Amino acid sequence: MTKRKITVKTGSLEEAAEEFVNVWHQLEAGDIIKVAPVEKISFTDPRLLFKTLTARRWELLNYLHEQGKMSIRSLANALHRDYSNVHQDVKTLALLGLILKDEEDNKYHVPWEMIVTEFTLLTKANPCQDLSYKKHKAG
Repeated sequence: MTKRKITVKTGSLEEAAEEFVNVWHQLEAGDIIKVAPVEKISFTDPRLLFKTLTARRWELLNYLHEQGKMSIRSLANALHRDYSNVHQDVKTLALLGLILKDEEDNKYHVPWEMIVTEFTLLTKANPCQDLSYKKHKAG
């Protein structure tokens, strides 16, 4: 059985569109994709990624992955966290697709065996993201 993997990355909308178009052209040309679907979540800049995937949310993801399906209340109790904060975290992670809800029992789970993160480092030649920082000169 293949382990399910999702990639969380930073990149521009143009890069995401280019990936999509490349796969589209492969399919139009009759190329059969023999690997599992590539599942990705892209953020336009690292700041947004870190604001969204906080340390508490990573803790929640790991715990939910280890324990299997749980309700939000059970998850909040197990993590010793306020229900409303866990509820917000679960809804955000579900909106992203990092956790899924079973509609039959209203419990959530993490379907991924692996979550990979990729960051594009900025260069002078590729300043695709504005991080609003300033360089300070010494002396």
